[in-house]
Amino acid sequence: MMLPIDVTIRKAASDDYQGILDVMRPWNMHHVPSPEMPEIDMNCFFVAVRGKEIVGASGYAIQSDGTAKTTLLGVLPAFNGTGIGKELQLARMREIHTLGVRSLVTNADRPEVIAWYQRNFGYRPIGYVKKVMSFGDPDLDQWTTLQTDLYEFFDDQPSRETHRQAYIEANDPPPLGPYQPLVINVCLTGMIPQKEFTAYVPVHPEEIITQAVEAHDLGASIVHLHARNHDGTPTSNPAVFEQIISGIRRERPDLICCATTSGRGGLSFEERAAVLHLEGNAKPDMASLTLSSLNFNTGPSVNGPSTIERLAQTMKEQGIKPELEIFDAGMINFARYLERHRIIGGTKYFNILLGGISSAPATIHSLSYLVQSLPGNSIWSAAGLGGFQLPMNTISMAAGGHVRVGLEDNVYFDAARTRLATNADLVRRVVRAAKLLERPIASVQETRRLLGLGTTISQHKMKY
Repeated sequence: MMLPIDVTIRKAASDDYQGILDVMRPWNMHHVPSPEMPEIDMNCFFVAVRGKEIVGASGYAIQSDGTAKTTLLGVLPAFNGTGIGKELQLARMREIHTLGVRSLVTNADRPEVIAWYQRNFGYRPIGYVKKVMSFGDPDLDQWTTLQTDLYEFFDDQPSRETHRQAYIEANDPPPLGPYQPLVINVCLTGMIPQKEFTAYVPVHPEEIITQAVEAHDLGASIVHLHARNHDGTPTSNPAVFEQIISGIRRERPDLICCATTSGRGGLSFEERAAVLHLEGNAKPDMASLTLSSLNFNTGPSVNGPSTIERLAQTMKEQGIKPELEIFDAGMINFARYLERHRIIGGTKYFNILLGGISSAPATIHSLSYLVQSLPGNSIWSAAGLGGFQLPMNTISMAAGGHVRVGLEDNVYFDAARTRLATNADLVRRVVRAAKLLERPIASVQETRRLLGLGTTISQHKMKY
């Protein structure tokens, strides 16, 4: 636990005496001198200071037999839980340790304080001492005597802290555990938006290249690519994809390019798979793989089991990572089937798309259920279709997932549909939201490492 930014720990000075007693007063430990606490040796005290105010203090005394005993430790009640007490305890333990003292004894009365010493500092109970006056908790008439071995504690401290941090990272939610850097995946074009409806949708290769570069420079690390004919209609022509991908690589060589193999429009397997056979600078890093058939408002996306399997096999053969698109729970079952048969494997990347006419609804409940249903070693992004884009992106960011944004999923910037969006608008909004959540944005190289891609396209090899 880090100290509050405006609090510092230092050795006590001679004029800190009254401030130390003021800290101990709320805990009934200010009776100094007394039979319980004869006097304060200011040379053996530390104070926590905020501005000119003492907000915490701790002390110790070296015993004649070469052991040490803690004297007072207190923090003003308003600062409980801030980590000040822990840092004051560590400060006196370090100083005692540097003096060559091995055994440190502490008396405590409150059960929660006894547990705190045991949990954090390796203490064990060794006996009890009767109080000689009202000191500390007035309802308790004895001290529990605790002892810790400073040599063992400091020898074990690095491994103990490493274990603690690893456990937090593996098990505890942000912000206690660290957020993964946020992967922003931008679906620039899609198959549906037309220039006649929104001038902002990129349909020609140079437009797509320009907007991919802009998205990258704003924080995106993946671009999800569709190709269009000269008249704006969708195409699976690999020559158009080659122009787009090689153009992006010319401007931003490391940007992750994900090509669609969409099942919308009645294309044959051969047409859908053609982009997977591009080579060199035109070879996609990733390709979309929708894991079942489903309906959109404008028509079906047909993805039969054999077609999905053949596409996945082709991606595996070509060293292209699947972008696993799921709209409902059954699609996760198919991903498990593919992994069971070693057709997909390694770190799996799922896009969860919610809010469509035949997909799971765009709710926290749906997203939570789908995320918990994913197989092990999975990375996931969430997208909301239409007006659900911002809510699903925000929920995903807060929950530790990643995001998909872009005009393919939503051409409007606002839920009331009063303003047409640009891809740059949508990326900027995600970046702003991530900053509010104090979540870093993943660089392209961080995303490549996270997904198990090579640092460049030439180094990319899938692991199954």
